[in-house]
Amino acid sequence: MNDPRLEIALLIGQPINTQLPVPFELAAIADTFTAAAGEHVWRYSTMENTADVVLAVDATDGAITIVKRSPLDDVELTFSDLNSKLEYVLISAVLGSPDTDILSRRRESITRGMDKREVQIIIAAILAETAAYLPGEGPQTYTCATHDDIYDAIIGMKHLVEDYGDGYVLLVSSDVKEAIDTYNKDKAATNYYNIDIQKLIRDLDIEVVKVFGKVSSASGESEVAVMAAGKAILVAKNSRISEGKPIKFVRRLIAPVVAALMGATVDKAQRALFVNPTPVNVAGTSTLAYGVLGYESVIFCITNPKAIVNCDMSGVI
Repeated sequence: MNDPRLEIALLIGQPINTQLPVPFELAAIADTFTAAAGEHVWRYSTMENTADVVLAVDATDGAITIVKRSPLDDVELTFSDLNSKLEYVLISAVLGSPDTDILSRRRESITRGMDKREVQIIIAAILAETAAYLPGEGPQTYTCATHDDIYDAIIGMKHLVEDYGDGYVLLVSSDVKEAIDTYNKDKAATNYYNIDIQKLIRDLDIEVVKVFGKVSSASGESEVAVMAAGKAILVAKNSRISEGKPIKFVRRLIAPVVAALMGATVDKAQRALFVNPTPVNVAGTSTLAYGVLGYESVIFCITNPKAIVNCDMSGVI
């Protein structure tokens, strides 16, 4: 038993990463498309708000009212290029450590981070009503009244969008989700009528999705919540006034031949993952290490803002 060749190290489990994934697919709120290399993507600059008009026939002479209509203008969308940091590990460090899967985990982190970043920029565009992603007008807003609680806010949001679509997804921050979970008990002493808020939400065909986790878009790695506290967004998935979901998300295709020239592998989400072989250039010095880097090119637009409503619930939770 003293033979050193029989010394065996047993490592149980794996390192814990506290970074949480976004708990829903982008496809829940957006139609997804791909664009080939060099292909341009356009959106309409305004919405078609012309009234539906049917006139009574002129009883005197049967004259027909004539009106000129003009086609809508379009605007080209600009793709956003996203990349991770080039993360590397020294070969000597890997060979001297039981943690040999460190770069595999960093590849997973890059994919997870890009998922969260995509969701974050869509949420930010909805809340800020960013003109570059909108057809001339922004999503609807429900403003909580002084006597409102979270029940009133959800009902108010639903009433604003139900003329424009159905099949709803309610994106909520962590604190809003917690307020929904505890609503029945919190209001037990003051509610004089039966409100089972969980049943109400189900009956209204609303799927509640808690948006949690953080992601950093800064080199200093300062993290920001994917969805800020107190926020809620209701999306009508099945539009009654336009085709498909109210958000369109496009990824730039990375052709296999282009990926091969770049020395990258491309996943089904059209993200290029580069594994840098040894040596890695670190601040101008060839270093005995290998690294990993992620890249993607994406764009989105909100084609039907009428089917989206946002609400600041921080005052009612």
